[in-house]
Amino acid sequence: MITCRHASRLLSDRLDRPLSWFQRLVLRVHLLLCASCRRFGRASEWLHRILASPPSDVRLPSAARERIRIALEQAARGE
Repeated sequence: MITCRHASRLLSDRLDRPLSWFQRLVLRVHLLLCASCRRFGRASEWLHRILASPPSDVRLPSAARERIRIALEQAARGE
């Protein structure tokens, strides 16, 4: 049996890469027994889906875009 910490790591990892058969097996067994990790897995998948395809009608005001551009430039220079 794996810990919740290990299960949450596997739940996050599976969003970015395929898990091995053994990782999938131990995760599935853990999820059968742990409602908290099942909820975390559903929330993680939802968030991953939402962030992967944001709504097309979202637009930042030009002032916000400019602040972000300046902050990125400063971060790149190490300020």
